[in-house]
Amino acid sequence: MRQRFISVFLVSALSLWSALPICAQHIYELSAPASPKKIYTGHLKLGGTSPSGGSIEVNSFYMSEDGQPVVPVMGEFHYSRFPAEQWEEAILKMKAGGLTVIPTYVFWNIHEEKEGVFDWTGNKNLRWFIELCRKHDMATIVRIGPFCHGEIRNGGLPDWLFAHPVEVRSNDANYLKYVERLYQEIAAQLEGLYYKDGGPIIGIQIENEHQHSAAPWAICYPGEGKDMTSATYDTSITMVGVSVQNQKITRAELGELHMRTLKEMAVKAGMITPLYTATGWGNAAVIGDEALPVTAAYTYPFWAKPFMSPFCLFKDIQRNPDYAPVRYDTEKYPSFCAEMGVGIQMIYSRRPIVKAEAAEALMVRSLGSGANGIGYYMYHGGSTPKRSDGIGFFSDEVMAVPKISYDFQAPIGEFGLVRDSYQHLRILHTFLKEFGAILAPMETVLPEGNERITPHNRETLRYAARMKDDSGFIFMTNFQDHDTARIDQAGLQIKLNLHNETLMIPAKGTFTLKKDVSAILPFHLHMQDAVLKYATAQLLTKIEDNGNEHYLFFAPEGFVPEYSFDKHTLKSGKAFYTPEAGTRSTFSITTKSGKKILITTLTHEQALNAVKVNNRILITRATVLPEKDKCTLLSLGENRIEYILYPSRAGWKQQFAQTEAVSATVDWKKVGTRRMTVHIDSPAVPQVNEYFLRIHYVGDVAMAFINGSMVLDHFYYGVPWTIGLRRFRHELKEHDMNFYFRPLRKESPFLMDLPNAAIPDFTQRNANCQVKQVEVIPEYKVVISL
Repeated sequence: MRQRFISVFLVSALSLWSALPICAQHIYELSAPASPKKIYTGHLKLGGTSPSGGSIEVNSFYMSEDGQPVVPVMGEFHYSRFPAEQWEEAILKMKAGGLTVIPTYVFWNIHEEKEGVFDWTGNKNLRWFIELCRKHDMATIVRIGPFCHGEIRNGGLPDWLFAHPVEVRSNDANYLKYVERLYQEIAAQLEGLYYKDGGPIIGIQIENEHQHSAAPWAICYPGEGKDMTSATYDTSITMVGVSVQNQKITRAELGELHMRTLKEMAVKAGMITPLYTATGWGNAAVIGDEALPVTAAYTYPFWAKPFMSPFCLFKDIQRNPDYAPVRYDTEKYPSFCAEMGVGIQMIYSRRPIVKAEAAEALMVRSLGSGANGIGYYMYHGGSTPKRSDGIGFFSDEVMAVPKISYDFQAPIGEFGLVRDSYQHLRILHTFLKEFGAILAPMETVLPEGNERITPHNRETLRYAARMKDDSGFIFMTNFQDHDTARIDQAGLQIKLNLHNETLMIPAKGTFTLKKDVSAILPFHLHMQDAVLKYATAQLLTKIEDNGNEHYLFFAPEGFVPEYSFDKHTLKSGKAFYTPEAGTRSTFSITTKSGKKILITTLTHEQALNAVKVNNRILITRATVLPEKDKCTLLSLGENRIEYILYPSRAGWKQQFAQTEAVSATVDWKKVGTRRMTVHIDSPAVPQVNEYFLRIHYVGDVAMAFINGSMVLDHFYYGVPWTIGLRRFRHELKEHDMNFYFRPLRKESPFLMDLPNAAIPDFTQRNANCQVKQVEVIPEYKVVISL
């Protein structure tokens, strides 16, 4: 009996033990390259100088400004899709988000809607937009076309061009005659604003996706196949959207000749800049040695069926660009990612949703893979203007995009409100601004067997390093698009086989990379003459603090921060620290030469809300508009705005600014199940920057009208429709805003893209149309002095 009891006990104990989670240790290795990467100079016809003595240069691996390596952060914004009176505010938001360059399209058909009549006024005032960029020290790249795409009607080619006997996007003499006129008009708008003149224009993009992609001509008939805006000889190889080109480019020499001709025409018109860029992905035509071929990566493309993309997997992105094969020698050019899809446009039949974690993972992966330029399409959304006849639209209706909305789920949305992705990406931009000069020359180092990792693999750590002289950063991500079953990866330890030592991170124990989390960890980081051997915290930025260098780190979600210093490089201070993340975590070391270094470890939440302005750290959930000696803080619905400004008299203490609350009212009345009228009473007071109308609804498509004219539309995807009202303030004094909602149907093709919570119960009926709540929310503003 006693023996049987013991046997049962042992079996039960073993069963219980097997059911417990076992955190096995996983050691992942990286080895420093035997010899440094070869970087070539002088082979590219790029670069230039400014009147103040500044310079821009490009070698085979990175770009330099004033002799210092940089990693430019570029974010697309279309001036013609946003109210001119709000351009300055938009530029300041983009600057606070960490952008250093704003690329913008010049849509030919918007400026020359009627043949021979150009319009550069109002929201089309390109020159004024560039001048505002100059005012706020924001560099620009002007994408001059003639073909742009951008989900614009005909890809930007005017309707009247369709009526002429020309071969578009070719060296047809008649076509080039019209392009020459366009280039001369653009050049006249940009005169005196180039980098060589002391202006902000550092680059010109020639054409877009030539011999890769096209847009459908808007002049078509229902049911017919799409007639694409490409030269006739390119018809068979023209694609829709960004993707891998597997077909042979039969007339490649004509594409390259056309691109070179366009560049010569741009230079002849006076558009002379240090940089010229051209689409490099998917075997697109390039301009050898005279333009940077730029790359792209869309994890949630609306033009493809849902699938787990390879864009969350590390690789050597210079040697093996995304959407390869390509038509250029990759070793001659740095990897510049110009169209990274941290958002995506909706079309009627597809409504993919991009999370902030997806945007961050894409960037961490790209930087870790060796990208030395980051560019987003789009970074700031907008609204596509209507045609001058007041009836038609400039949107690409053949592609079934919204007629007006070009929100793109961008970090800054259609009406200027920031999304979570804005904060997640700003963490990376803040790091690149301060430490890009260190990162840019570092080469990518991949683990052995890295090529065997697939998007479906959930257990194996995805990681890479950027290294130079045994110093560098480890990049990790545990996110995969279109994967709802990711798991936490626990028991991790990194082993670095460097030239002079083997470094374990952490030295003892392990760490966990939680699902959907991405992280960058430094090793052998030189802080003056002290050496940080490693940290299990992510580097954010540094400031000057009372004559001392003050480094700001943060703890990624799930990480326990620890810092290990080379004790031989310290005069005083410990070699090992394990602070608790937060503003009270500051500790100091003194280097061998007597220099004091301060280190603070913020929480992940604090880092998300941190902005570096004028050598200070401003931590606030408000949207920040930075200027020379002040900041405007914008807060939706909250008239009390909390912030930390360091260094300041208050130190790390929380401060607040409060303004008088405003009562705005909205009267809304449903007319049947599909229509609604809204009357808004929103007082014009100085403490309110803008009012936003928020509509909580379930439906398919929603449309807004003022005085009988359609002004906005929205494709439902489970979030409230939030509308900025400032652009309509004059019309709303005289008229109400009317709405029409189409029901969401059980057989709608896009339901697969929506979260379950956004899909109504169809058991009782096959269609659903509900307006649940309508509210108006003031966006308060306060100004704090720096």
